[in-house]
Amino acid sequence: MIGWGIVVVAQTPEERRQAVDRKAAVLATWEVGPGGIEWLRELVDAGNATQLSFDGYPNRYTALAGNVLPLLAAGPPVYGGPPVLGEDYVLPPNWRDDVILHQDRMLACSPRQFLTIEAWDLS
Repeated sequence: MIGWGIVVVAQTPEERRQAVDRKAAVLATWEVGPGGIEWLRELVDAGNATQLSFDGYPNRYTALAGNVLPLLAAGPPVYGGPPVLGEDYVLPPNWRDDVILHQDRMLACSPRQFLTIEAWDLS
């Protein structure tokens, strides 16, 4: 596994499915190494998120903005993972890439707003 593509949106899963313009609700996107969804597992274990699907296409979670957005305030959560070696690539330890944070959209969210977080398997 190369890692995960993460998408955080200011919509419930149902709103996301029905949305005509899915890009307008995107709060953050980034790519991260294989262990880069550990923060989501920790939210679920603490009862602060619910995992809705788990097959990597995507793994889908829902959580309140008040539980997720503080974790993104200084950028995506850091994962202290090892380097990833593939046939034709090397990803350094703690690899993150293509980070896009829409701070204005995140600030406009109520802490009680439900978000959808998708983790797409990059394999």
